Amino acid sequence: MNQEGSKIFSQEPSTGPEPRTEGSEVSRAGDEYRVPLFPVLICSLISALMMHFGFFSFLFLAPLGFVAAAYSAAAAWSAFTMAAVINGIFFVVLRIHYGVGFSSLWIDLLYFTSISLFFTWIMAGGGGARLSGIRTAYRFIIAALMGTFVFVFVILGGRNSSGFAAMIRSQADLLSSVIISSAGADAVKRSLLEQTLTTEKVLEVLGGIVLRGGAVVSMFFLFFVNRRIAFTLVSIFKKRRMPHDLPDFHVPFNTIWFLSFSIAVVLLSRITKLEIPEIIAWNILFVCAILFLAQGAGIVLYILARLTVPPLMRIIINIMIFVIIFSPGLNTIALVALVVLGIAENWLPFRAPKKNGSAPTPGL
Repeated sequence: MNQEGSKIFSQEPSTGPEPRTEGSEVSRAGDEYRVPLFPVLICSLISALMMHFGFFSFLFLAPLGFVAAAYSAAAAWSAFTMAAVINGIFFVVLRIHYGVGFSSLWIDLLYFTSISLFFTWIMAGGGGARLSGIRTAYRFIIAALMGTFVFVFVILGGRNSSGFAAMIRSQADLLSSVIISSAGADAVKRSLLEQTLTTEKVLEVLGGIVLRGGAVVSMFFLFFVNRRIAFTLVSIFKKRRMPHDLPDFHVPFNTIWFLSFSIAVVLLSRITKLEIPEIIAWNILFVCAILFLAQGAGIVLYILARLTVPPLMRIIINIMIFVIIFSPGLNTIALVALVVLGIAENWLPFRAPKKNGSAPTPGL
């Protein structure tokens, strides 16, 4: 049966020359207030710069995570503060340089500052004993939900900003044109798509997806990817072995009831046409699904780590996993299978240590 609580992200790496273990504050007692100014300043500068460079804007949290994982909680919060200030200066300078007004400046500042704040809390803890003692898996949930509120608020607040609205509309236009062009030479199909997939319809669909779990999934993905990149950077530059938390991750057993309840509410809300309960239920459903996805991935990694196979076969397995991840259709099937596997571990102890004698009854 699953362990109550969670170990994924469940522990923070502790600082110092020894490998960090998950579950405690980022820093050890002796290094708790150590703030190496030069690394903190450089990482803060890189984080703020990455926010303004296309693809790299998705990875702007990784430098802040590196500081939290490599040094101390105090260093992590110092890096967040410096990055927020530097980013604000960048935005002001860029708006002056390009002659853009300051009416929507708060939107840009709010997004960077709030998302960086939530991520730093995930990595470093803080906010007193109560907030620091929250398991990291729960910090992910809280931070992702708060990030979703900010994201939706930014979208609603940016509707009156001509620049922001134009950017959103251009993305919808691009998506619509890509789908329509997929019809190829089929004139009938192309005409039908042009009538149904207007920019306004695409914007409506995208808004529905964002509200019904799309934003919270994006936030989970953003935080998780940047956290893993930060750990990888620490292992490379600090020569420190960082924990791989997924193989030990266990979803709290009662999560299955939240998943079941949210599915029921989604179905009832669709029947009764109640939009707000449906939106809330979809977000709860996706949070639960992400947790079970992580548990399913942990099971696979746990099994693969204990397989005794020749090096060539292990390479082939890794290539197959890579192909599945980047194959449309196959990756969807794999994700669903991992979620189902994660749910199944509520009753089937896939990672239970082998014991002599009869196995205990599942669920007891």
